[in-house]
Amino acid sequence: MSVEPTNSNPPSAEARRPSKMKGDFIGVGEVHLLVPYLKGNEQALLAFIGNVDTTFALINPHQDVLYKFVLMRIIGKTRTAISYRILYNWEELKDFL
Repeated sequence: MSVEPTNSNPPSAEARRPSKMKGDFIGVGEVHLLVPYLKGNEQALLAFIGNVDTTFALINPHQDVLYKFVLMRIIGKTRTAISYRILYNWEELKDFL
């Protein structure tokens, strides 16, 4: 028994849109694509801050979750330095970095 395709047209842009996207915001699942790991050098720090700022603008409804994810993306000496601080949100962390 063979199965013939019912529609040979490619899927529309809306059909190709990731299922986790809601309105104009991205889902938490896509964040790992936008936020790199931060290893500590100044050039990487500037790129990291820019990417996280952009991501916060794109994921507005889930900012608490995103902040926790951002903390997990910081590694090495920088991670050790922030572990001794009480930082409640991205703005405080960004000022510290």
